[in-house]
Amino acid sequence: MLKSLYAGVSGLRNHQTKLDVLGNNIANVNTIGFKGDRIVFSEALTQAFSGGTNRGSGSPMQIGLGMQVGSVDRIFNQGSFETTGNLTDLAIEGDGFFVLTNGESRFYSRAGNFQFGQDGRLMSNAGLSVQGWLFNGSAASVNTGLAELQDIQIDASLQSEAQPTENIYLSGNIDAGLTPKAEVWSMTSSFTTRATVTGAAIPGAVTVTGGVNDQFVVAISGTGTPISEELTLTANTYATVDDLVTEINTQIAGNATLAGSIEAINSGGAVKFRYLGTSSNATVTINSGTNDVLTDIGYTSGTSGTTGGAPDTTTELNDLVQMSTAFVTGDTIEINGSRPDGTAISGTFTYGTDGTTIQDLLTSISATFPEATATLVDGQIQLTDDSGGDSQSNINLVLGSGNTGSVLLPSFSVTTEGFTGKVSSSVVVYDSLGAAHNLIIEYTKTDNAGEWLWEIQTTGDEEILGGGSGTVTFDNSGQLAAFTYDNNDSALMLDPGNAAAVMNLNINAQGDETFSGITQFDAGTTIYIRDQDGRATGQLLGLAIDRNGVITGSFSNGESVDIAQIALARFANNQGLVNIGDGLNESTSISGQPEILNLSSAEGAAVASGALEMSNVDLSKEFTELIVAQRGFQANAKVITTADTILDELIRIKR
Repeated sequence: MLKSLYAGVSGLRNHQTKLDVLGNNIANVNTIGFKGDRIVFSEALTQAFSGGTNRGSGSPMQIGLGMQVGSVDRIFNQGSFETTGNLTDLAIEGDGFFVLTNGESRFYSRAGNFQFGQDGRLMSNAGLSVQGWLFNGSAASVNTGLAELQDIQIDASLQSEAQPTENIYLSGNIDAGLTPKAEVWSMTSSFTTRATVTGAAIPGAVTVTGGVNDQFVVAISGTGTPISEELTLTANTYATVDDLVTEINTQIAGNATLAGSIEAINSGGAVKFRYLGTSSNATVTINSGTNDVLTDIGYTSGTSGTTGGAPDTTTELNDLVQMSTAFVTGDTIEINGSRPDGTAISGTFTYGTDGTTIQDLLTSISATFPEATATLVDGQIQLTDDSGGDSQSNINLVLGSGNTGSVLLPSFSVTTEGFTGKVSSSVVVYDSLGAAHNLIIEYTKTDNAGEWLWEIQTTGDEEILGGGSGTVTFDNSGQLAAFTYDNNDSALMLDPGNAAAVMNLNINAQGDETFSGITQFDAGTTIYIRDQDGRATGQLLGLAIDRNGVITGSFSNGESVDIAQIALARFANNQGLVNIGDGLNESTSISGQPEILNLSSAEGAAVASGALEMSNVDLSKEFTELIVAQRGFQANAKVITTADTILDELIRIKR
């Protein structure tokens, strides 16, 4: 009977222990990284009444002496994650523990609520240092031995070293339609020719006989009232054309109707009649006279000329309507202006000495402007730059101050502005000291199809020592054919001008597998510097932690550098760890020595930044176990009260 009492007592005592375990689980339902426990009961000792025989009912006869706690096991199931957004809140996905140290001993925890201390150490709330490896570059080379672990400590003043630029990469399109244009200056109005009539050249002396061959008729029409006047030449032998011209002009001057309206001149050995009036529609006709002399002076009846036609280059200047008074030998036209580069220039056309025709004037203008050519287009003088491109050229013609003759010279204006097919892009490069230098690459279209000249320009104290210019050519499909340097250079040599090392910069115009190089299509210009491989000195701006526990620093120069990596520990038997409170565990001989994990190469574990692992306690299960424990406790209590009642009856027998 006493056996049942003690069995009930063991049940009460051990179910109380179960309540303790469940209470601890429930108390830590919101504890970060907490792993719940379970209690496992086992049977206590038994008392044997018979060892059993091989005859009849020979089984052993045993009575149990109650129950005991077989084990209290920790359940290491993964807890759910709570997102916090805090960089240094870390949760472990899979198996593993953070490695912490107080400088003497190491501890292991699933609670990842860390923060950086004043000295840059990554610490737990208890002030323990989080361990891992410090490095620059790839984490793949770290030594995963336990003794090689270091405190994760990041200096807030950490800098990213400067890296001098070695390569510049070009990309984008140059508009194939950017064709250079030559600047053109044209007269604002056109020259027009006077009405002139020119006969055949006279081979020798002309003899005029009175009443035989001494008369011809000059008719002028289109000026209002038509004029038709017969002139009679004085009988004589005229040895030269000039003598004959003088006689004709004497007769014109003596005719009140013709005087001042027409004159005769010697034009290359022929007699030319030139209209002197202001009418723009005049027509001069030479007809037969009563005693016809036309054959002798080189004419046939009806030969005529009309005012208003556009002159050609052979036209005499004095045959222009704009010539109010005929030039004489020595009269000048001053030629002034500037060359395409803006340099002032001047010259002089001297009538008679330099010629008398429009072509002679054009020749003098072209000689004055060595980079341009003067032409006559539809009666207008035009000055055209010999090469396309931006230009500061201009021209102005002015009559000489001592002239006898006078001509109305129209002014000039730009009818085609000079245009250089020119595009540019800029890039900031860095020297060995981390100083920035702005370079401008300018491309200028040449007159050759698909060819551009490029040139590097600086904006500061830098000095280009070589490789600052060259040629880029494209094939007929717009693809890059060649990018060359002048003077057989192979790279841009730049003296930064600040005691930094001389820079050697490779300009890469060809594309690669990821980016296209430069092209020339008939589309908008988009050329740019897509990249350069240098950087300035950078200050630490922020940190990031990836799934491998690698802590990466972001610097003000745009560089991202791997600074450290958090280590995890894994045990062969997690149940062998000793829980010392505050979420910390110590290793034992039962747990085995920790295996240090480098997550860059290890599998089965990862780190989530900005999250915490919550307790893995399942309240519904715990509450159910509470009910079971309570009922177990009640049942064992009932055994004790029943045994007590029987003992009471036994005592009553004695009474």
